Amino acid sequence: MNVSDATFDLLEAEFNAPSVRNPSAALPNRQWAEDAAAKQRAGVPPFPPGVVAARPAFDTKKMRELLDMNNFELRDSLYELFKNPVFVPRYNETLDEERARTIQRWRLIAKTGVFHEALRIFTVKGRQRYEATLESVGAIDHSLDIKMGVHYGLFGGTVSLMGDDDQGARWMPKIESCEMLGCFSMTELGHGSNVKGIQTTAVYDIPSRTFVVNTPCEEAQKYWIGGAFQSARWTALFAQLYVKGVCHGVHPFLVRIRNEDGTPVKGVTMGDCGAKSGLNGVDNGRIWFSNLHVPLDHLLRRHSQVSVDGNFTCNFKSSDERFGASLASLSGGRVSVAAGSLIQAKLGLTIAIRYGLSRKAFGPPGEEETRLMDYPGYQTRLIPPLATTFVMQLVLNHLKSKWQRRELGRELHVWSSGFKALISWHALSTLQETREACGGQGYKAENRIAPLKSTHDVALTYEGDNHILLQTVTKAVLPEFVRGFKNDGNFEGHFSYLNDREALRRVDLSTTDPRSAMYALTVMRRREAALFARLAAEIQKKIAAGMSSLQAFNHSAVLVEDAGRAHVDLLMLQLFHQTLSDLKSRGETELVNILTLCGALHTARLIDSQVIFLRNGALSAKDAQNVHSNVQIFCMQLRPHVLHLVDSFGYPPHLLAPIAFDYVSHNSRSRL
Repeated sequence: MNVSDATFDLLEAEFNAPSVRNPSAALPNRQWAEDAAAKQRAGVPPFPPGVVAARPAFDTKKMRELLDMNNFELRDSLYELFKNPVFVPRYNETLDEERARTIQRWRLIAKTGVFHEALRIFTVKGRQRYEATLESVGAIDHSLDIKMGVHYGLFGGTVSLMGDDDQGARWMPKIESCEMLGCFSMTELGHGSNVKGIQTTAVYDIPSRTFVVNTPCEEAQKYWIGGAFQSARWTALFAQLYVKGVCHGVHPFLVRIRNEDGTPVKGVTMGDCGAKSGLNGVDNGRIWFSNLHVPLDHLLRRHSQVSVDGNFTCNFKSSDERFGASLASLSGGRVSVAAGSLIQAKLGLTIAIRYGLSRKAFGPPGEEETRLMDYPGYQTRLIPPLATTFVMQLVLNHLKSKWQRRELGRELHVWSSGFKALISWHALSTLQETREACGGQGYKAENRIAPLKSTHDVALTYEGDNHILLQTVTKAVLPEFVRGFKNDGNFEGHFSYLNDREALRRVDLSTTDPRSAMYALTVMRRREAALFARLAAEIQKKIAAGMSSLQAFNHSAVLVEDAGRAHVDLLMLQLFHQTLSDLKSRGETELVNILTLCGALHTARLIDSQVIFLRNGALSAKDAQNVHSNVQIFCMQLRPHVLHLVDSFGYPPHLLAPIAFDYVSHNSRSRL
């Protein structure tokens, strides 16, 4: 018996839901998926009923490879594994059943060995394999990919990144094999986004050579800790480190919270966070500590060390630098949240667009009714978010590459914070639109969109509240703008485009191709420059009136967030057009043409939906009217390609829903 089997035998006994382990339990009606798969085996594309698709204008296989980046065979092998009845989606299960089913599914994934040596040494290939696995799992069970992500990514990632090489070699093999199941204890009841303010303490005791961990008040209880209530035996604990009476700020520790038989260790109390509006397969818990002794060598010491006799040393000159480095695992978490968000958006769009191509409503008297997707109003609801999803996926791929190469700096922090915020917001609005676009069928659980929306919702606040994340983006970028402003308008780095402000002002948008990089970047730069100039002046004005710099920043929060959003929107379009340029240089004309159209629609919809562009002089009223018209024009131009675009996401039929195929046969009386 291997380690994973031993661990999961214990877990399945603890997560006691006999109905889940009953092989004879009735499965939902999946004939629709079998019919679609039979068509594929016969060489017939499983298009929605009545849909005849022309030859694609681009190679869908190449598009999928561009989007997924790597590990295509691994992804497909996991999709094949998901045909196992254990993975068939169930709805209206009890809390115990959902948690037990998540463990059962995790066991099957772990037994494939996919995580072996994926994380212990932070390599590009290992990280790619890990991310490909979680992205694939997220397409079938979001609870499962979150629970696994907490263990491997947050817990394991903290040990790998924050522990030194000896600690990583000692613990990471056991984490990968699930011998050491863990969770990530940062959030407290009274502190979420403000990590510096957490109150859990770890006081170094010289005589015992241990850190004594305590929860000093009820607000300091660790809260929302995924896996803490039942499964985790260990945790990556973040606490205020005290040595010889001096607080050295928040540091990570590896802490045992349960014995192998599942009972809490002495000094640890745990409770259940209870049922949630989604992700109920994850056993979120609460943790209190009372004089828990943690061995000296369990301080994760890559950046800070405490000697036996109580001397504190740190590899960084400032506490802010050390604090930023200690949160590196959060950047990886935000990358995963952004990737998972796009998975949910892709699934919702694939299901809704296929339904819209088949479902009919109204039409000329005596003639066939019109397909939903042929109504301009329906197109403007679903095609813009489809275009944005392509743009954001290609942008996210740049961030994933940076993270995989372990480029842990300010740029990674800005990208991961900003992209996570905008991508998760986009996914939720997309799922809401796709739910409504499918009418009552979109509200039916078996059609997946409504449950996807419920499980995705929390992505807007975990791994950082989105509003706070945009503020941190501005906080990181504003000093660069102010330096250029104070240097007689000579800007460096990102804001160097302002060194020729007259050229930026002179661009005539009415004669510029709205599909071009010039058009998109001009409008985005004008907005960003105007907002950062206003913000710098506003903060300076408040400081002159007697406020501290912190107060001035906080009292400008709305403008701060607007500036952060403008910066991230610009970054995304810069990276997107960089991808188009790379594709052009490789001769991928077909991909460039369709993606250029996606980028144009994304840009037009972005501008059209926010009055802030007009308010800050990024374009004229006449230009704004042209943008509004272009939204419909670009939707009509993309309409013939929507089926092939969603097919390029690569999801097989059994990951979709009945309304994506022959929903009439599925709902027929003969299938009752």
